Amino acid sequence: MLMVGVVSQDHIGITNVYADGHASTNLSIVRLDRQRLEGENLGDFAPYEPDAGNLVARGHDYFYSADENFGIGVWESKPGQMSYDDLEYDELMLVLEGSLIMTNNYGEKEVYKAGEGLVLPQGWSGTLTVAESGVRKIWVSYMGGIKGK
Repeated sequence: MLMVGVVSQDHIGITNVYADGHASTNLSIVRLDRQRLEGENLGDFAPYEPDAGNLVARGHDYFYSADENFGIGVWESKPGQMSYDDLEYDELMLVLEGSLIMTNNYGEKEVYKAGEGLVLPQGWSGTLTVAESGVRKIWVSYMGGIKGK
């Protein structure tokens, strides 16, 4: 990482310029406090990717890198499921409350409960099922653009 100073008549700032050339001008720490992790500011529930399943979810994106390749957020869903077909990004999921059931295209099923996590690699195909208890999770993705766009 290379730190570059930006100076103008009314602004002095620092920009991070990384070895691959992308830059970040947001140098503030993003706090994931208890209120944010408990889902108190996630908005209203709405259909989530209806072409892929029947989930009703809500969430908040807390951070994206300047090049929009790296993002972090908190997401919550009611029971339901959605299918992934050749996932276009890598994603870490850490379950905060409830549980997820991940079933790959070979029928292999794994259950992830509060305090457990998983990494979905780019190219993964299968089904994400939200159990009757619902789920709230932190997601961290490397995606090459804002998730869902």
